[in-house]
Amino acid sequence: MRVRFGELLPEERLNYEIVRSRAREAWHQLRDGDAERACRSIADIDSRLELAVFDDQRDGRRAELSAFESSAWPLAELLLAQAPSDVGCALMLGRSASPLSQALTDLRETHQLDLARATLRAGFGRGHLLEVTLGIPGGAGAENEQNAAENLVRAVIGERLFETWIGVVHAAPAPRLPSLRVLDVSARHAALSVDDLFATVAAAVLGVLRGLPTAPHGASPSAEAATSESEDASRSEWTLLEVEPLAEKRAGRKDDLLLASTCTPELLRCYLDGSPCSSRRFSRIGEQFVFVSYADDEPTMARRVARRTVIERALSECVAGSGAVTGVGFGVKTTYVDLALYDLEAGLLNLISRLRQLDVPAQTFIQFFDSELEEEWLSIWPDSRLNDR
Repeated sequence: MRVRFGELLPEERLNYEIVRSRAREAWHQLRDGDAERACRSIADIDSRLELAVFDDQRDGRRAELSAFESSAWPLAELLLAQAPSDVGCALMLGRSASPLSQALTDLRETHQLDLARATLRAGFGRGHLLEVTLGIPGGAGAENEQNAAENLVRAVIGERLFETWIGVVHAAPAPRLPSLRVLDVSARHAALSVDDLFATVAAAVLGVLRGLPTAPHGASPSAEAATSESEDASRSEWTLLEVEPLAEKRAGRKDDLLLASTCTPELLRCYLDGSPCSSRRFSRIGEQFVFVSYADDEPTMARRVARRTVIERALSECVAGSGAVTGVGFGVKTTYVDLALYDLEAGLLNLISRLRQLDVPAQTFIQFFDSELEEEWLSIWPDSRLNDR
């Protein structure tokens, strides 16, 4: 369901208003003291959403709205925006981070498992995603241990940080530790423990962000100059990727991609692999990564290249004040132009206007690399739908 971008079709607009109305009803139930009913009402709107209400003696009452799938977060934001100012508690999008002691206590109750002495390993995989392994003393590799490990990491760092940066959590059996620890000043530095979880993730995230460019892609020579010489110089740093297509015809998620050239190869690989994808892992200044796709029925590759070059240069010029082209690609029957937009609203408006001037095919769309925006899209022509093939 689209809720954030694009001009909604009549049936989409009707569903949109129905969802808003049902959300307001749920918040009124919470305000009137019927938290259980409010939680059921939110789940009835979409089974991917969960509302949890907590009464804390120190911080008071709070309600946390969570999503079980990345693509449901825009819907969660829409529902949260319908809450009245007098709902009677603090509202949060996603579960907030919990102190380690509280998270461990909760796990003992829900999983009958004590992870207080678990060891910790963490490293980066593809797409700047962190892979976290908890070594469980005396563990057996059971499903309950795996679920507990993931829930612990999610609880300690908070749901939104988990969704953005964690690729996978593993639970691995580890030797059972003695009840008394022996001090040995000559021993090597001890391995990381679960006590280091939050600090380790925070340091890893900060390290990635510090390694990203401090200027937007639009400030690079490839976006500042329009001469072929400067374009050739900038493209020398791009990566060429050959891809095995997953579809033999036009597809919504670049499934028909054959060949791509990009200055953000890790982002593209992450997207094509179906891994959790977030622009926040690839830009420290808030750029949003999007792509334009259009149906391409040109009979020869030479004509496809010529047409794509015209469109690419036109788009590069039109977003010069709000973003830049970051990649191009050819699918079986689709051509793609990737962009980074640091002024998203202006960039999208400029793209739609320029694409209409270019008289692109009816099946031309703007989509997003981010997993939580996979259900969002913008059509260039009002009557076109992404799922029309």
